[in-house]
Amino acid sequence: MSKATNIPHDWTEIEGQVREAIIAMASILQTFGPQDEDDTTVTAFLGLPIEIAGQGVMSSEEMASVDITRHALHRHARVAWCYAYQLDEWECFTPNHLYEISCGLLSGGYALTDSEAEPTGLDFRNDLPLRRVFETAIARWNWTHEDSDLTVRELALLTNMAETTVRSSLSKEGFRLDPPNTLDEDKSSYTLSASDALQWLGRRRGFIPNAVGPSPDRQRIAIHETLADLSIPFPVALKRTAELAGLSVATTLGVEPEWYAGLVEGRAVAPDVEALVALADIFDAPRADFAARGVRHLLELENG
Repeated sequence: MSKATNIPHDWTEIEGQVREAIIAMASILQTFGPQDEDDTTVTAFLGLPIEIAGQGVMSSEEMASVDITRHALHRHARVAWCYAYQLDEWECFTPNHLYEISCGLLSGGYALTDSEAEPTGLDFRNDLPLRRVFETAIARWNWTHEDSDLTVRELALLTNMAETTVRSSLSKEGFRLDPPNTLDEDKSSYTLSASDALQWLGRRRGFIPNAVGPSPDRQRIAIHETLADLSIPFPVALKRTAELAGLSVATTLGVEPEWYAGLVEGRAVAPDVEALVALADIFDAPRADFAARGVRHLLELENG
């Protein structure tokens, strides 16, 4: 599936919402700002004289004549859109954009509605495309650069899936969500660890991978965290680890294929310490810890 197919909001749609937000801000300035006789404030803001600013009162010709590229909002939206969906110019998204978007645009620093309470694409109560693009870009940046855990909401944005579908998929595949460190009971605020997200996202057809893949160090950390999490059944941890390492075929792991298949499927195969040590070496995991966990798991299966 092509990258373009996975983009939920095209640039024309986003640019249209940027235009509406700019005009909404002009209507607020005109209604609640300086009451200049010749509306110099609004004229300077829009770049042309407008008798009454507002989406519902301006003609389509007047709206189209506003040069929205003069506004920083337009540039922020463009680089966020490119970064969110890893298109050309994705590398133009910088920490400054991150700061201005997260601390300003997504926190009420720009018009959420016009002067008559008609929502703009930034209004958090309506979940419109412009805000979704900004949130997707922020989620991708924090996960990529800060190794941040991802909320159900952010996972849904990055995969273009419904939140209920995300939760169902995570549960079915054995991934654990952690509750937020607040009194907020909103299920969209529950988080998936950054290392688990690396694997879960990679399985989703709707996810657009980063233009530059995860560093070897990050993959190594994700593998170690997966193996160290004793709440994950050993076969599941082993399968996830092999996927993270890009090794899913037993022959590439240097162990007997049928034995390995039984191990990852949770069957009671022979506790082959030598094979477990070989797997530990491939995954760069501590030999003793890995082999001991594998043997313990297999013995528990034998004992019922």
